[in-house]
Amino acid sequence: MYSGNSFMPRDYCLRRVGFRSLNIVFLWLFLLVGWANGQAAPAPGDVSQQPSSGSMAAPSPHSPSQVSSESIESPTPITKSEAKALFRSVDEILRFVSHDTGLPIKHKVKKKLITRDQVERYVEDHIKTDKDAQRIERSQLVLRKFGMIPRDYDLHAEFLKLLREQVAAFYDPKTKTVNLLDWVRPELQKPVLAHELTHALQDQTVDLRTWIRAGGSSGTPLPDQQEQVVQEAQSARENVTEGQAMLAMIDYILAPAGKNILTAPDVVNAMRASMTDGKDLPVLAGAPVYLRESLQMPYASGMDFERAVLTKKGTTAAYDGVLQHPPADTYEVMVPDAYIDNLGVVPLTIPDLDKLIAPDYERYDFGSMGAFDVYLLAKQYAPDADAKQYYSHWRGGYYLAVHAKSAPKDQIGLIYRSQWDSPEAARAFAKMYGDYVPTRYKDAARLPDSCPVSTEDRECSSRQWDTSEGTVLIEVRGNELLILEGLNDTTMQRARSTLF
Repeated sequence: MYSGNSFMPRDYCLRRVGFRSLNIVFLWLFLLVGWANGQAAPAPGDVSQQPSSGSMAAPSPHSPSQVSSESIESPTPITKSEAKALFRSVDEILRFVSHDTGLPIKHKVKKKLITRDQVERYVEDHIKTDKDAQRIERSQLVLRKFGMIPRDYDLHAEFLKLLREQVAAFYDPKTKTVNLLDWVRPELQKPVLAHELTHALQDQTVDLRTWIRAGGSSGTPLPDQQEQVVQEAQSARENVTEGQAMLAMIDYILAPAGKNILTAPDVVNAMRASMTDGKDLPVLAGAPVYLRESLQMPYASGMDFERAVLTKKGTTAAYDGVLQHPPADTYEVMVPDAYIDNLGVVPLTIPDLDKLIAPDYERYDFGSMGAFDVYLLAKQYAPDADAKQYYSHWRGGYYLAVHAKSAPKDQIGLIYRSQWDSPEAARAFAKMYGDYVPTRYKDAARLPDSCPVSTEDRECSSRQWDTSEGTVLIEVRGNELLILEGLNDTTMQRARSTLF
C-alpha cells in the first residue's frame, strides 16, 4: 500500500470518519502471499498438478501451507548479501509489473532497507503531526453515534495495537522510494514488491499525491455539495490503487505456473477468500466490524473491481484507463457494471445545512455516506443479511453531525439523508436501521408513528423512538430517506420540510 502525505482521513465517508488505513501492507497480505507460496503451484503445461475438480479450496487452518506472523519474520535481520539480492530484484520485478499492467517505466525506483523501529517512528510521527490524525477524538463520537464502535472504545489506542500486529512495507510517493524490511524473510518480500512497485508505476503515470486528492485538499474546507463528491472520489481512488496492486501481485505469484488472475480463477477466488478470514490476526479479528472491514476494503473490493474491468475490457482499460478515468464513488467500485456501463449516480443536492440547524446547533462534522458506508452499516446492523441487497440500491447520501450549544461535549445530534433506486429499497434500509435502534440506545421507547398529511403524492412511512439522547426519527417518502437523531422539535420539523 502506498504511503502518501497522511494516513488519516479528512472527513471522507463513514469508513474514513475514524481514519484512513495507514499506507502500509498489512500482515494478512503477507499471510496471503505465504498461503499462495505454500501451494503446489502447477508448472506451465503440467496438467497433472492442477485441481481435477475445477476448483481449489483454501487449506484448513492447520494445513502446513498456512503461515503465521512468526514464520514471516527472520530470526535475525536479513544479511547484507540478502539485502543486495533483494535490491537487485526490484528492477526485475518492476519490469514484470510494467509488462503485466501496461504501465510504462519512466524512471528507476529508489529503494531503502528499513528497520521495525524506523517504521514505528514513521507511524508515530504521522500520528503526532498529521492534522487529520488530530481529529480522531471527534471521529470517535460520530462512530459511536452510528453504533459502529462501542461507547467505551478507544479508537486511538486500538488502532495502534493493530499497527503493532501488522507488518509494514510501503512505497512513499513523496520520496519516490520503496521501503524494504530488514526483519521479513526476503522470499516473502518479493511478491509484496510486485504490489508496491505497482504503486510506483501508478505514481509515474498520474502523480499519486495529486491524483488521490481528486480535487480536494487537506487545507481549506470545501462546500458541502463539493465535499460529498470529493470524499467519495477519494475513497474510490484508494480502491483503484490497491486493487491494481493486488492484481499485479497475484499475477506475479501465479507466473511460475504460467497462470494469471484470468486463467486461474479458482485459485484466485480461494486467495480472495483467505484475505478476510483474519485467523492469524487476533487484534484485527477482535476489532469492531467497522474497523476490520474498512481496513480490508481497499484491497478486497478494489481487487474485485479491477478484476471485473480487466475481464470485460482488458489490460489497458483496467490499468491506465481506470487511472485516467477513475470511478466516481464507492458505488461504482462495489457495483463494477455501473462503472463499465457508465451508469453513474448523480450526487444529492445539499441545502444550506448551517442555516437549517441555527440557532440552536452548530456544525460538528459532515461526511458523504456512500455505498461502502451502507455496506458497513449492514454488516454491523444485520450481519446475517446479504449487504449487497442494500448497497447496490444506494443512490446518494450524506450526514451532518451537530452539537447543541447547551449539551454535554460528548453528545451530538445527527442528520442522515439518503436516496435509493426505489421506495422498496428505501423502506428496506429504513427497517434495517430502525431494527438496530434499540441496540444503540438501550433505553429506546417506541413512539407513535407520524407522517405529515401532505407528502406530495409520495407514500410516507415513519418510525420514532424516545431515548435519553433525544428523539430518533426514521422517515421514508418515496425513494428518499431521512434519519434525525437527538434534535429538538423545532429543528426536526425544519429539517423535514427542508430536506424532503
